[in-house]
This record gives sequence, structure tokens and C-alpha cells, in this order.
Amino acid sequence: MANNNLDKMTAKRWPYSEACPEALAELGRRIAAVGKKRELIHYSKLVNGLELRMANVGDDAPFELGVPEWSDQDRKILGDLLGRLSLDTYQRGKFLASALVTAKGTQEPGEGFWSFVDELGLFTSTSPTRRLMFWTEQVRLAHDWYASNAW
Repeated sequence: MANNNLDKMTAKRWPYSEACPEALAELGRRIAAVGKKRELIHYSKLVNGLELRMANVGDDAPFELGVPEWSDQDRKILGDLLGRLSLDTYQRGKFLASALVTAKGTQEPGEGFWSFVDELGLFTSTSPTRRLMFWTEQVRLAHDWYASNAW
């Protein structure tokens, strides 16, 4: 990855992650636990029971993502949190934590994962086979890192 892209991503504002650092930390713990077990987790299970409070969402009233249904804003918030977390894990261990989080229907990461990968300049192919290979490698790297490092 070009350092230029990493610098841009590091300098980028993460409005939801900044508004609720507790949620970011909890998602990091949950993904680390999944990684240690060398497993994957669905988006909805990842956020299950996670209460968020953000001044920039709903006047700081507590809410959960995906309850009762996933809204566009819920997806944006989770994308922000997973993007910020993946930026952290990429800087620490050269892997994307969000590779371990998948959609129920496809058992693969969503388009937000691929947009983030593209924005970082890590991978640009649209070939389904090459994408699967890239994602599989990210999962392996995450599992290996979490198995031998404390979050």
C-alpha cells in the first residue's frame, strides 16, 4: 500500500468512531475474541446488545445498530467503526480486522469492506477469484495475529 493512502486514511475524520470510542473498543474486543478462536462473525451478531450513544446521532439517546432493522445510517455507523478498527489493525499487524465480519447471506464481507480496501489502495482487482483469495489471506493474517497477540 502506498504510504500516501495510509496517511490519507489516518488523517481522515471518523465521526462515529470519535463520537463513541467505547463502541469502537468493544467491537475491537469482540473481533479479537472471534479471531483468537479462528472464526468469523456476522455483522448482526457482532453488534448484538451493543448500546451506542452519540451526540451526532439521535441527540445522544442510547440505540443499537440493526434494531429493529438495519438503516442506511446503521450501515454508515458500522462502516465507520469497522474502518477505523481496520486502520488500527493494519497499522499494528498489517491485516484488516473487518475481514472477520461477514454478511449472513453470503458468508463474505460486504461492499463496505471492499470500498475500504480500495480506498487504502491494497487491492483493486474486481475478479471474484482474486477478491476471494485476497479476503482469505486477510482472514488468515487476522487469525494468526489475534492467536498470538493481546488486543
